[in-house]
Parts: sequence; structure tokens; C-alpha cells
Amino acid sequence: MTNRVEELLEQARKLTPEEQAELFQAVHELIAPVDPQWETAWIEECEARLAEYERGGALAEDAAAVLERLRARFVKR
Repeated sequence: MTNRVEELLEQARKLTPEEQAELFQAVHELIAPVDPQWETAWIEECEARLAEYERGGALAEDAAAVLERLRARFVKR
């Protein structure tokens, strides 16, 4: 890692978690710009899924319960 990058990383460590998330998003968009067609399609998909859930046509489970089941099944202790 170059000195310049190390300095930037050190500055990033001083940011709040919210600011770090904003910085991450901005850097990610530099590396992998959002495809407007993909973004539009994903928004439409999210809206369709939400509408289906609100109509009662989609099952939903508490995320914590699902993660606990997965941990019990796959994490060796």
C-alpha cells in the first residue's frame, strides 16, 4: 500500500460509521459505476416484492431467527 493510500485510510478511520459508509459508497461508484438500466430494473423488482408482501402473497421471517437456524445448522462449535 502506498503512503498516500495509508494516509487516506488513516483519515477514514477517524470518520463516523455513517461517514465511512458514505465514503465507501463513493469509492465503490468510482470503481464500479452504477448501470442506470440495472438500477431501474432493481428498483422495479424491489417495489414488486414489497407489493407482493403487502398483499400477503410472500412469506417473511425474522432475520435473527433465520440466522440462528443457519448458525445451528452450519457452524461447528
